[in-house]
Amino acid sequence: MITREASINDWDKLFIFFNKIYRKNHPLQNKEFWEWQYGNPKFGRSFICLNENNEVVGHVGANFGGNVAWVINVYLEEECRGKGILSRLYELARAYYPLAATAANEAGLGLYRNMRWYRYYDLVRYVKINPKFNIPSFEKVCSPCEVEVNNYLKKDTHFFQQPGIKGLLFENGSRAVSQSEVGGLRVVDILNLNELENTAWRLGYNWMDYITSWNDLKNKDLEKEGWVIDSKSIIPWRLNPIEKGYFCDITFLSEEPLSREFVVHRSFSDHGRVGSL
Repeated sequence: MITREASINDWDKLFIFFNKIYRKNHPLQNKEFWEWQYGNPKFGRSFICLNENNEVVGHVGANFGGNVAWVINVYLEEECRGKGILSRLYELARAYYPLAATAANEAGLGLYRNMRWYRYYDLVRYVKINPKFNIPSFEKVCSPCEVEVNNYLKKDTHFFQQPGIKGLLFENGSRAVSQSEVGGLRVVDILNLNELENTAWRLGYNWMDYITSWNDLKNKDLEKEGWVIDSKSIIPWRLNPIEKGYFCDITFLSEEPLSREFVVHRSFSDHGRVGSL
C-alpha cells in the first residue's frame, strides 16, 4: 500500500473512488470542485492510499483555515482498515497544520475519541426570518425569492470561488452567500448587523442564517436582535436539497487544544460548501 499526496493527475482514479463511496451528484464527483477544494496548497490538500492495482482505496482531505488542517472526506475501504493506513494519511495532513474536524459522523466521533481528541461545544446556527412574514410558514419562507444582487457579486476570496455558489460583498463589509432558490441569505461575515439586516430585507430575502462556534461573542448581538437557534425556527440546515426538520448538528473537535479565543468560521472544514449550504 502506498500513501501519498494526491494531485489532479490522480483525478481518474479519484473519480472512480468518489463515485463508489458517495451519493450521486456529490460535489467531489466534479473535477472543478476537487480542484477548488484540494488543488491549491494554500487552501487544502488531498491524501490517498493506493493498492497494488494502483486504485484509490483510502482518502483523507484537509481544508486549511485559521492555521488548522480541517480533516474532511475521510474514507478507507473495509479490507484496508486496522493496518495503520489512516494514521499515515493523517500524518501527511499534520505536516501542514495541527488537525481539527467538524461535521464528524458517528463513526468519525468514535475514531476521534479513540485517538483522544478534544471535543468542544458543537457549532451553533442562528436564523432570522424577514419581519414581513407576520405568521411565517415553512412553505412561504423557504420558497424562491427574486433578488437583484449583480452589484454585490464577488469572487475575491477562495471561499467565494467555490463552484456553484454566489458570494456577495455588501457596502458595510459583511459577506454572505445567496441561496435565493430557497429564499435565503447565508451569512459568512458580519461587520454591522443592523445594516446587514436592512440590506437583506431590502433586497427581498426571506431569511438569513449564520453559523459559528459557541464562543463567538457576535452571538450575543444576534440574540438581542431576535435571531434564534435554528431548532427554534422553521428553516432547516440542509437546503440542497431541502430536508424539512433537519437542523444544525455539527461537532467541533481538535487533536491538540486550541486557544479559547479561536472561533470557527463558515469557510472552515466542509460545513460551508455546496452540498451543505
